Amino acid sequence: MDTAAPNRNFTLTFEERLRAYAQGPPAWSRRRRRIEDLEDELSRRAAVAPEEELAAGLATLNDLIARHNRYYPVEANLPLDPRTGALLDGGAPWRPLRPLTRADLKPR
Repeated sequence: MDTAAPNRNFTLTFEERLRAYAQGPPAWSRRRRRIEDLEDELSRRAAVAPEEELAAGLATLNDLIARHNRYYPVEANLPLDPRTGALLDGGAPWRPLRPLTRADLKPR
């Protein structure tokens, strides 16, 4: 059948579209953005912020990283490599984010 619609390998029902619209971006995506934003903020303040303020920020950041590592594979529905059983993220083995330290913050 000739139509103007491009070929697709999936379709969403009206209910699925409505649910996606109401829920917004997935939790893992929002959490990853919070991690990146907090890391940028801490990096900008690394040279001038008091040590205890930076320590509190790093604790919050590392808590977000730990939660992201715990839930990301399930929330993003990562596939398994049938040969190794490893989780795949974009075709490559998934690597959890590592906790950051004061030394990892590059002043900007």
